[in-house]
Amino acid sequence: MATLKAVLVGCGDRACVYAEEGVHNLGLMEVVAAVDPDEVRLAYVREHFGVKKEMCFRDQRELLALGKVGDCVINGTMDKLHLETSLPFLEQGYDMLLEKPIVNNKADLMKIYETAKAHGCKLMTCHVLRYAPFYRKIKELILEGELGEIVNIRTDERVGVFHSSVSYIRGKWKSEKECGSSFLLAKCCHDIDLLCWLNAGTEPKQVFSYGGRDFIVPEKAPKGAGTRCLVDCPQEVRRECIYDVQSMYLDNCLLPWYPWQCTGKNYTDVTMEEKIESLKTYNPHGVCAYKAGGDIADHQNVLVKFKNGSTAVHSLMLGCMKAGRSIFITGTRGEIEGDVENGYFYLRKYDKKTSTYTERQFDFHDRQGETGGHFGGDRGLVLDFCEIMRGAEPSVSYTSIENSVTGHLLVYAADESMKEARPVDL
Repeated sequence: MATLKAVLVGCGDRACVYAEEGVHNLGLMEVVAAVDPDEVRLAYVREHFGVKKEMCFRDQRELLALGKVGDCVINGTMDKLHLETSLPFLEQGYDMLLEKPIVNNKADLMKIYETAKAHGCKLMTCHVLRYAPFYRKIKELILEGELGEIVNIRTDERVGVFHSSVSYIRGKWKSEKECGSSFLLAKCCHDIDLLCWLNAGTEPKQVFSYGGRDFIVPEKAPKGAGTRCLVDCPQEVRRECIYDVQSMYLDNCLLPWYPWQCTGKNYTDVTMEEKIESLKTYNPHGVCAYKAGGDIADHQNVLVKFKNGSTAVHSLMLGCMKAGRSIFITGTRGEIEGDVENGYFYLRKYDKKTSTYTERQFDFHDRQGETGGHFGGDRGLVLDFCEIMRGAEPSVSYTSIENSVTGHLLVYAADESMKEARPVDL
């Protein structure tokens, strides 16, 4: 069959990762048009995916005026732009792969859902963790009855120091007002989705959440700290501060495509002199982490009660020394414990011969880690999307809009609970 013709709306990191998988790794897709207000990103798309210059637009209205020019849209815009960048393309009949989170409130969520349904569009949410072989295998074992009935699911999301800084302390997701999403919605709608997907035989009934912005705040900055690391923060203070930009961004920049976007250049073209000058002047990543103006939670716990009596707990934390996600599922006939960052999990069953347990290890060490494809999930997501568009049956991981609504509603309720300090019924 012919390759699928894709339109990129928002040409940042995530959309280009999905396009890379579809075009270069799977060979199932071609990019025929692109929209982004940043000419640097459009130049990248032209060079990397061969999009014609006349099919690159700074404003989506110019592309929409041409009518339907492709089969599908990969929407990788920022969270708060999802509604206005999704509805017009769905109304033109495009199928869509939409970066998570869908939107930040129930009314807009249902508007996108109803629009996709009314126009017969296949709309998939980028809950890529469902497609990671690690989590997919856990789901298959549950469906096979290995655990019996699920009693409790416990998950943790520990955001490493660097990732915390570049995205949630100094980065684009530091403020709910600016990016449109809470910390739980922006970072952990993945994880809350997993709770609902793995426990799909029931639905969430009530949630209670607590946490807040309590530790990465101005009053807890190191004594004597300045406002910009390279300008007015004393060396003796910076030496002890884990968020010092010299070591974090200049010596060991783990995600280099993020902190230099404000320079107006592709990160590979920014010189060391330009990096230093930006951190001293206009670059938001040069501001003291404790004084960067972030208002999202820096830690949060979510406790869920499901309709069948089972429960779930999710914890998320910024500024952890070791990044990663862990999971522990207790069932009536077995349990699963694992750490996706380490690449393995254990299935344990009761052993009547010894009155202890048997244990099987499932190893996924050959899969990609946090900075390279969501543990193999990115490719699995794009493959499923392409195959479904070609008429294939959905996989067990299928992230249709219908199947993504519950997790989003649970996130909204959890944030409401944290802000109002009360349990919330769904």
